[in-house]
Amino acid sequence: MLKLGDCRQLIKDIDDSSIDLILTDPPYVGVVKDKWDQTEIVDDALAKELFRVLKPTGSIYIWCGVGEKSSSLFRWYPIFNKLFHFKDLITWKKRRGIGMRKGWLYTREEIMWFVKDNKKFIWNKEHQYSQQPNQFKKGFNGHKVKPFKRIPNIWTDIPETLTRKQKGTKHATPKPIPALERIILCHTKENDTILDPFAGSASTLIAARNLNRNAIGFELDAGQYKESIANLTTLNKSNISNK
Repeated sequence: MLKLGDCRQLIKDIDDSSIDLILTDPPYVGVVKDKWDQTEIVDDALAKELFRVLKPTGSIYIWCGVGEKSSSLFRWYPIFNKLFHFKDLITWKKRRGIGMRKGWLYTREEIMWFVKDNKKFIWNKEHQYSQQPNQFKKGFNGHKVKPFKRIPNIWTDIPETLTRKQKGTKHATPKPIPALERIILCHTKENDTILDPFAGSASTLIAARNLNRNAIGFELDAGQYKESIANLTTLNKSNISNK
């Protein structure tokens, strides 16, 4: 379910402790020229609402940036750390780079993982494995390094989604479906409910649908909302016709 409007208002209609997983990608502010990326929305008030609606067994994942072009990690970590228990920081290694002429090429994004209750949070350990290759081919003594059995907190096996120019969509920074599905599988079961307050291209809702989870998304931009609704409708029709 995708709703048009400001997440700071729409979230007030969600019941206490009713969400199994929050998975979201807020505007980093100033990374792209789109209007939606010019104003800071993440603050203490929003964090309190997210804490309120999340179940004690729930996790919250927040995409963020670190570096000169985006310092959202440093702005947001203190806000969420006041309420939630910090678990880990995942680095997503990208295959395309951006950055300044004088400086290191920017090829990463971060995902903060917090839980509401560190003694109760859900972790589906059967989904913590993959064949993600080790970035190092040889170990300390020269022996061949095997792939990690468990998924590490640096993800090198998931490429970016096509850009707006390549794909012909409105959204400039869509997140890859496989990354979202990985998180969903580790923290939810079928028919659980996932919330994305900054739905954008509706990638979270698509990933949830793929895995038979319920999802609620909020989108402030009317044009993006219209496009995402059309995409979700097309995907739903395709899913029905393939059954």
